[in-house]
Order: sequence, then structure tokens, then C-alpha cells
Amino acid sequence: MPSGEPCGTRGVALLSLTVVLLILGFSLSLILPRANNEARRAKEEELRFALGEFRRAAEKFAAVNGRQPLTLGELCLDAEGRRFLRRIYLDPMTGKADWTVLDRDGAFEVHSSSRGVSVGGIPYERFK
Repeated sequence: MPSGEPCGTRGVALLSLTVVLLILGFSLSLILPRANNEARRAKEEELRFALGEFRRAAEKFAAVNGRQPLTLGELCLDAEGRRFLRRIYLDPMTGKADWTVLDRDGAFEVHSSSRGVSVGGIPYERFK
């Protein structure tokens, strides 16, 4: 018994829906990697900020105390009760305060403990 619809109407609607879904999927495949890269770049900027704060605090500490700090905790409160840093920032790449602190020839260096690589191809542990 005829349903009153032309024979090809259902096929055209299904084809239209398929085309729309393909276009939507293609658009998402272009947008999602960019959004992921933007989130990584924001974390990298946060990492650079924290490392800069550590560096500036270590320079102030050295100017006042005549030596480099031994730990990050010493930047928050030295033996005389002075603060050079408000808090120890979390490493944005690991989400923890697990920084790598190095003493290279008397220079206080702080690096990320993450083994990841930046969007630009530089390992996070080499950021300064």
C-alpha cells in the first residue's frame, strides 16, 4: 500500500544527513588538535612564568645573602625570616611541585621534571 511519499525522499534525507555528519566530523578533526595545542601553549607559558619567578627570587636571595639558595624552600623563607618568593609554584606540566633544582658551578637552576616535549620541540626540562 502506498504511503503517500515519493519513492526517493527517504534516500535524499539519509544522504543529506550523511553529508552533514561528514562535514561536522571533518571540521572537528581540524579544530580539536588546535585546541589541544592552545592548551599546551598556555601551560608552557605558565611554566616560563614560574621559572622566571624562581630565577628572579634566586637573584634577589643571592644579592641579600651573598650566596645562592640551596632549595626552593629557602626562597620562601630564608634563615633571617625574609621572603623572596610567596610560594613554590606547581609545575604545570606535572601538576606537582616536583621541580628539578640544580647547582651548576654556583648557579641556582630550576627545571621542570617533566620528560615531555613542547609544541616547538624543546624538552620541558630544558626550559629556562
